[in-house]
Amino acid sequence: MQDMDWRGVRAMVFDMDGTLLNTEQVIVHAASQTLEHLGHGPLPEGYRMPNMFGTAADLMADVLIDRGVPLPPTGRAQLGALFERFYAERPAGSAPLYEGVREWLQYVHERGIALAVCTNKQYDLAIHGLEAAGILPLFDAVTGRDTCGIPKPAPDPLLHTLSQLHVPPQDALYFGDTHVDAACADAAGVRFVWFSAGFGTPRVREYPQALAFTDYPSLQQLASF
Repeated sequence: MQDMDWRGVRAMVFDMDGTLLNTEQVIVHAASQTLEHLGHGPLPEGYRMPNMFGTAADLMADVLIDRGVPLPPTGRAQLGALFERFYAERPAGSAPLYEGVREWLQYVHERGIALAVCTNKQYDLAIHGLEAAGILPLFDAVTGRDTCGIPKPAPDPLLHTLSQLHVPPQDALYFGDTHVDAACADAAGVRFVWFSAGFGTPRVREYPQALAFTDYPSLQQLASF
């Protein structure tokens, strides 16, 4: 883990899936239910999603391609809506926090740094997931895929989030796990902090990183603010 200058950091914004919450099994289960609803067989045991970094429609479209299944007549929009419906039906607590997330958020919150979430998940699903994990009250703002009408990697969702916090890009950090997060941060002029134990691929390394870390407990030992 490299050193980083924490001085002047006024806000920390987080991706959700693969950064705060380990949603992999929930995502696979919702994708499998979507396939079955469309009249196809479920995903096999131990299936690895080919795409863990896009919108719901992106995730499902790549699953269909991977399984050799054609798009439904109604197209990608129905895929995304079905996936999000089944995702929302999962019991509260199905997606656990990564170790040390709660403690890190509380540590930062107590030091007066603004906290927010910027995710490609639908806003209502993001609120539900954060609430179920017991961390929603720690955040000053939440931006979902449908908040701005355009998802990451466009910079718009992250810039919108920072505008809600009244913090300029140069005074913020964006924590994420995939190249989509890294590209969004780069386009927005925000320093990117890579959680390398999430769902990302080596493509993250194509973008600038202020810091890379593998677990949250180590961050408290490193932080100096």
